[in-house]
Amino acid sequence: RLCRALASAYAEGAERAGHVVRRIDLALLDIPLLRTMQEFEHGAIPDSLKEAAEAVVWAEHFVFVFPLWLGTVPAMLKAFLEQVMRPGTAFAYPAKGEGFAKSLLRGRSAR
Repeated sequence: RLCRALASAYAEGAERAGHVVRRIDLALLDIPLLRTMQEFEHGAIPDSLKEAAEAVVWAEHFVFVFPLWLGTVPAMLKAFLEQVMRPGTAFAYPAKGEGFAKSLLRGRSAR
């Protein structure tokens, strides 16, 4: 309940300041686990997460509100990020031998 209250307060403050807010409640989503690198690199974002992935691409600023789970980020948040931060959404692989992956979300911020 505390995390929901914090997220609501943050969103209300942002809206009062004139920002448009889209919220993604991970507890309400079906987030399948990625099991292979092949699936990560070449698989499609699941239909259950397509709207959330579009919100990630749309956003200029991200706020993650979560409880510590065993001292770190909850596995559900990790699974969500693995699903939506795929090649073609969050970054693009360069041609062979041409350096590092290119960020497709450059210029955004997060808390």
